[in-house]
Amino acid sequence: MSTQSRATLLSSRLDWIVLQILILFVLTVVYAVIIWQVEDTGAQTTLETFRTVVKEVVPFSQFALLCIVGIFELGGTIMFFFTHKMEEATAAGIKQGRTEGVEQGRAEVYREWLADWEKRRQEAIAKGLPFDEPPPPNPENGTRPQR
Repeated sequence: MSTQSRATLLSSRLDWIVLQILILFVLTVVYAVIIWQVEDTGAQTTLETFRTVVKEVVPFSQFALLCIVGIFELGGTIMFFFTHKMEEATAAGIKQGRTEGVEQGRAEVYREWLADWEKRRQEAIAKGLPFDEPPPPNPENGTRPQR
């Protein structure tokens, strides 16, 4: 599993920093607009409304930053974990496939070899010639079939 370079900001992955900042900016602006709309009743001056919005937005943006980085880190960790598991499973499947392929290849070669030997034996019997060639050994257990 490859290691990702990290930024110092909450030890976040570098390739996610821009996206995290963009999401934080959008969420903060939307939240500030909502607070401004709620607080702008006309009873307060613009400066008092601004102070109220800042008092509300600062704690929100801190909480939002932690949530965004946490979600990205947790999601990334989960993705890397399952990607690693899929790579392991794929490698195991390829190894198993190769093993089965080799076994099938050996069995196929043995069947062809045995069929050729049987054909030569039948031809020798048909011609009345002695046939003393031993049968090919079975690759599974090394024994020769009895004829």
